[in-house]
Amino acid sequence: MNSTPKVSVIIPVYNVEEYVGCCVRSVFMQDWKNIEFIFVDDASTDRSVSIIEEILNLEFPELRPCVKIIRKEHSGLPQSRMAGLRVAEGEYIIHVDSDDWVEPEYISHLASKAVKENADVVYCDFIKEMEGRSKLVVEGEFTPSNGAMAVKNMHNSIIRGYMWNKLARRSLYDLDKMFVPIYGYHEDLVFQTQILYRAAKVVHLNEALYHYRRKRKGALTTLPLVKSRKMSAENMLKLYDILPAEGEPKESSGIDILIRGGWYCACILNLKMLREHPEAVRILSSMKLIRDCRVPLFKQRFTRFICRLVLKRLK
Repeated sequence: MNSTPKVSVIIPVYNVEEYVGCCVRSVFMQDWKNIEFIFVDDASTDRSVSIIEEILNLEFPELRPCVKIIRKEHSGLPQSRMAGLRVAEGEYIIHVDSDDWVEPEYISHLASKAVKENADVVYCDFIKEMEGRSKLVVEGEFTPSNGAMAVKNMHNSIIRGYMWNKLARRSLYDLDKMFVPIYGYHEDLVFQTQILYRAAKVVHLNEALYHYRRKRKGALTTLPLVKSRKMSAENMLKLYDILPAEGEPKESSGIDILIRGGWYCACILNLKMLREHPEAVRILSSMKLIRDCRVPLFKQRFTRFICRLVLKRLK
């Protein structure tokens, strides 16, 4: 294995002129030398891209050969990530949001851990940056450290579903077959479920290397609550449908995805969507309460109650 594999850093950009300078400098100052930087402009209407180019040309001209700037029509965060993935050449992929920033050893420590452990995915802790204060967020660990268990734990909030604190092999991204959400709540979770499920080994790095800025109004991910819940339910039910049959059975990690999707449907009383997924309704209506699941029992009970009502109408 190459001791210094190339890492592709994918950074979607959309109207972040107030924050992008901090982000760009932090990624350009990485102490890992084998990096390509991919900025994907989602049709910004402010000076975001100009600021990136100014910092590159004036402060880091030696990195010019390592930088790609892609411009595309406005289509949202998931499609921006996909645009970056299609041109990425690194052995490993990592994502950075353009209004966040990272520590200088962010990539080197994650990549070194991946090489040392021969891991497919390495995830780290992070710092949540809120107005006037910061909060350390320590991710959970689990055994066995395989992808199916990682998916189960991610849907139980033992580890978070963010893209930006995980370094993953590029080979895990099956771009021709991936389900890409248009918009929605937990878009990253949709990506990570598919990536982690293909991983043989997932490793935790107990270091806080990423600074996550609590999303501002107008960010790429902002949507009205009811609409985001509906789209999230669609995403979760779609994920359950496309999970491969091999590996860990659907009844294990899949049930956690179903609980999440069923709860999103139930909390907005979207009975039509549930009726369109009779298999999911049957499983959720007859499920036993999962007491070691991070989904609160009242949510499980309410979801089961709604699904039983739907099931009666299906008969």
